[in-house]
Amino acid sequence: MKKILICLFISVIGVTANAQRFYSFEQNWKASVGLNTVGSLNTENPFKRLGDYAFRFPLAVAIEHQWDKEFAAEFDISLNGYKTGDPINNGTAPENLTYFSTNANFKWYFTDYLFDSPRIDLFLSGGLGLLYVDDLTSTINIGPGIQYWFNQDVGIRFQSTSKFALDKKLYANNHFQHSLMMMFRL
Repeated sequence: MKKILICLFISVIGVTANAQRFYSFEQNWKASVGLNTVGSLNTENPFKRLGDYAFRFPLAVAIEHQWDKEFAAEFDISLNGYKTGDPINNGTAPENLTYFSTNANFKWYFTDYLFDSPRIDLFLSGGLGLLYVDDLTSTINIGPGIQYWFNQDVGIRFQSTSKFALDKKLYANNHFQHSLMMMFRL
């Protein structure tokens, strides 16, 4: 009976030790798909009218390569839009407008500096993007995010990004974009 208990105890320790490694860093690729919403697109102040969001064609997809425990690069594409009459740029959209954005961002994962969690990843991202609403412009992007892993291969991510237009257009201006996405390790 003692031998059976010892074997059972060793087996449980082995499973526990394996579970600790389950979420350890490995160089990997991640694909994400989900929803996004776009802020009110105010010409000079993206913090004004934070309650006005667009939610028409709210598709977002991304691919990420994490080459280090703290660093990754991500490429994303998002689609959204404004319906006629939606609040936009201190007025209303005169017609249906399509929002298209593509971005290349670097990410810094900093969770380990705050606390030890095998399932939660906190990050800051920043990079450059292209934005089209009424005209094409480029953006500088910066923002925080959080990821939660359900298991080794599937997780969920919430990210909030401030986008600052380098060449402001009538509707393609400074704004916030928020994303909620499912993630899959490839």
